Amino acid sequence: MKFITVVLTLACASGGIVVAKPAFTASVSSAECYSLAYSDPVQNVSASLFPTWIELFPGTDSGSVAGRPHPAYAYGWPAMTKYSWWKRIPGDSIEVNFSGNYEALHIHVQRIGSRLIGRATYLSDVIVGGPDPSMRAEATREMCPAPQP
Repeated sequence: MKFITVVLTLACASGGIVVAKPAFTASVSSAECYSLAYSDPVQNVSASLFPTWIELFPGTDSGSVAGRPHPAYAYGWPAMTKYSWWKRIPGDSIEVNFSGNYEALHIHVQRIGSRLIGRATYLSDVIVGGPDPSMRAEATREMCPAPQP
């Protein structure tokens, strides 16, 4: 007990206990590209609603994102990408958003090595009751295409 008292007394006398904070690093320091696969649907949602590929552009805790639609949904993709971004969320996780005026796709994933694993959810003004349509999302990192001049 005396030992604890001495340690606490010394800590108080020296200005308190200093706890080192981890250095904040960028979530995405250079462009990251991923191909996506989906499984385990909730509410009979189709993988064709979700992007097959994404590119996360650099940012400290958020940034721009580009995506490629499933071929069956290419006609609606321009409206779905009116507002698109990624942001860091608690833990080593990222939320990716593609949305338009009436519907949105949210992809919440955790970094696991070179992969992102989580859930993709379809949101719409016309969905009422029950869980939101969603699918398990698995993204595999791949080389990004060379920037076009």
